[in-house]
Amino acid sequence: MRTKPAPPYPLSRDFRIQVTELRPAFDGLKSPECILSNQEGTFLMSDRRGGFTVIGPDGRAQLVRGVTSTGGALHANGIALRGNGRVLVAHLGDTDGGVYELGVRGPAVPIVTQLEGRPLPPTNFVLEDASGTVWFTVSTRLIPRMQAWYPDVADGYIAVHDARGTRIVADRLGYANELAFSPDGQFVYINETHARRLTRFRLLPGPELADRETVCSFAPGDQPDGVCFDAFGGVWVTCIVSNKVYVVRPDGECQLVLADTDDAHVRRYVRDLQERRLQRDSIWTCGESALGNVSSLCFAGPDRKTVYLGSLLGERVLRFDSPVPGMVPLHWSRRFASGPAPDLR
Repeated sequence: MRTKPAPPYPLSRDFRIQVTELRPAFDGLKSPECILSNQEGTFLMSDRRGGFTVIGPDGRAQLVRGVTSTGGALHANGIALRGNGRVLVAHLGDTDGGVYELGVRGPAVPIVTQLEGRPLPPTNFVLEDASGTVWFTVSTRLIPRMQAWYPDVADGYIAVHDARGTRIVADRLGYANELAFSPDGQFVYINETHARRLTRFRLLPGPELADRETVCSFAPGDQPDGVCFDAFGGVWVTCIVSNKVYVVRPDGECQLVLADTDDAHVRRYVRDLQERRLQRDSIWTCGESALGNVSSLCFAGPDRKTVYLGSLLGERVLRFDSPVPGMVPLHWSRRFASGPAPDLR
């Protein structure tokens, strides 16, 4: 029996957004590194003031703060909306990490703070799949993290937490960052930020990951951070330092769709990279770019054809219209609940 050929990918190869076409969406934030939205139009954004900001369909915003098991403020990096309506937070502390659950009322509940008998290092990203398994990434075991800002360092990993416990399912990654499931559910894609590549694994029951392969490699200065899919299998990738957004088309072509690059800043970064003298400000600045180190994106709106851009250093979220819709994310039908934490006794 012949296999029916896949339909052509509908995004025009000429599609490009100019910075002047970006529109403001939300402001008054602090480092909205990770952003997501659901079907009813609620937006959640990580916020460096200690948790996340929730903006309801009516436009009203609320900052939700939490503290870690050791009493420090949550440094929310990746966030995810759970099936129970509360928010998972990946805690990216200077020296500690962990995954916490947080709602508007009640304390932050630790979900995972140790692995293999040791405290979790600073934790980058988190999501919950349809079965309730929590997936999270640790970019590096090195502290401070800037020691891993080089392409020859590969000690990051993907881990899962479920009824069987917590375990690593993919290791030796070059600064593991955001991950996403492919629309057909067969693969897990992950950005290796400082190895400068988009990688995928075949997803097996367990869950387990196998058959690692490089999907796309990037040039120095294009440090891939955020990743998500459109409804037709295109992979949308944001790059910090260069402040670019690419689409990796299903045929493997890497298409630039947005750029606001400070070339002098990128040249300084590449020089410091080559001379192995990167410092915090090599990344914790965006030069003259208005995108503020674009770190993530999500498709939102009733037709999922509005793209919202998260920002590592900014205080606002920008948006633009896409000719193709985003895939239906895992959390699309989940509703944000503002109730207290569940009783775990």
